Amino acid sequence: MRFRESSILAAAVASCSLFTTVKSFAPPRVVSTQFHKQSGFNNNYCPPLAAGLPIISDWRYLSDGSISGTVTNHPTISDGDRITTSPIRDSSVVNENAVVQTKSGSKYKLGTVAWGATIPVLDSLKAKQQEAKAAAEAAKAEKARLAEAAKRKPATPPKAAVQATAKGTTVSAATSAKQLSAAELAKLAKSKFALTGATVGENGKYLLAGKPRQSSGRAAKIWTAYLADTNQPNIPAGFFEGDESKVEPVTIKLSPDVDRMRLENGNYNKVQSGLFIGRFVKKVDYIEYVPSSDRSLDRKVCALVIESGQYDLKALLSARQGNPLRGRALRDAAAAAGQCIQAVHSSNLVWTDLKTENFVVVGNANLFQEVNDSTGSTGLPGVKGIDLESVIPRGGNPIDYSPEACPPEFAKSFMAGEGAEFVLDYSYDIWSLGMMLYELSTGKAFFDKKSPSQVTKLLCSDSFEADVSDVPDGKLRDLIGKCLSLDPRKRPDITGFLLHPYFITTGFGPISF
Repeated sequence: MRFRESSILAAAVASCSLFTTVKSFAPPRVVSTQFHKQSGFNNNYCPPLAAGLPIISDWRYLSDGSISGTVTNHPTISDGDRITTSPIRDSSVVNENAVVQTKSGSKYKLGTVAWGATIPVLDSLKAKQQEAKAAAEAAKAEKARLAEAAKRKPATPPKAAVQATAKGTTVSAATSAKQLSAAELAKLAKSKFALTGATVGENGKYLLAGKPRQSSGRAAKIWTAYLADTNQPNIPAGFFEGDESKVEPVTIKLSPDVDRMRLENGNYNKVQSGLFIGRFVKKVDYIEYVPSSDRSLDRKVCALVIESGQYDLKALLSARQGNPLRGRALRDAAAAAGQCIQAVHSSNLVWTDLKTENFVVVGNANLFQEVNDSTGSTGLPGVKGIDLESVIPRGGNPIDYSPEACPPEFAKSFMAGEGAEFVLDYSYDIWSLGMMLYELSTGKAFFDKKSPSQVTKLLCSDSFEADVSDVPDGKLRDLIGKCLSLDPRKRPDITGFLLHPYFITTGFGPISF
């Protein structure tokens, strides 16, 4: 969090205040916010009253039918606190900008969905798209059969083969993608990739698509985008023949906060050019005050372009409905996280924000396969880290923090009003790594369904101990227990982490790293 108001915020926490949350590429991180007092409430913090329904942002639809996210405009809960509703009456209406009603009668408006989270109304659409894809493949096979038949009987031209499009409509095989006019191809691209018509970069280098997701500071936005084709700049590169399988999306973060963007860009450069490059998404481009066809963006924001992930590990756990990762999939995720920390620490940096939301799966769009893989036999080789805007040199002070990822020593410093002066060391990330592995191996976060203020207070309690007995694998349970030692000096360094028997005896070992 930002600490210019740290002394005020510490007092607010002590009087049961809540926090405003912010996050890049994923659910929010805690940042400071102004607070006020109202008479009649024993001088405790109360949010200002505002008209309209409470709004839940960065939300996720959970397996029990409830919604978890960051609330604002609530009459009794502070802006920025995380809540979990009771089950929603009608899941078919759960979508961005929709008003939902719980079975208990409460109404909420849904803001932006969390990065990588699933939307119920889209699940059925995905199923239909899979059916359409299967139909298209069948039509393609039929076309090939007819073509072969035509070769054998050239005097009898076959009837025009019919191909099913991704949306279920049909077009004549004679009207192939290669024969589409430039205007038709542009129209098809806009439909297939949800292109907005807006571009960023010199000469419209990147095409923005879909709706942006909220990021840190409430000013940054996360976009899906595509590199524009050099010959026809209003379609994605690789789509000149109408083949969407050749098109690769990128993720673009747009923010007016040039200082934070420069910091994150520099951090990507450092961790990907050191002795250990880790397993982070590839940084594609960085442009300050980027030109754009959108007047609201033109020369007003910076752009960080990175490799896109299909879904994050938090979303995968949610889709598995509480079933933890197992076998090879769990080891792949643990190894990727360890390698990312190795890259950060070898660059004399501390991440401060290691958690499941900050790891995405790249190169595997088949979420359904991973959801149904109960044993983890297929593995998760594409797990990569994202979000380096909070990485700070070792010995420096944190600029923000996530309660669920911070160690007890920081929580106590924060509650004492000394968060701004807390000195970062590698042990901070090792604690976060233990918390993340606990969540992956049990299917639920260690502080599941607790608010940021509750998490911070629990970490400060003299009776707090990290109980890892729910972790089923004995070797992994031992590793997590060491990472979650209350004494930071007793936590392993990243080399000790990677050389633990959990990895050595399960196919990784020191040579792999």
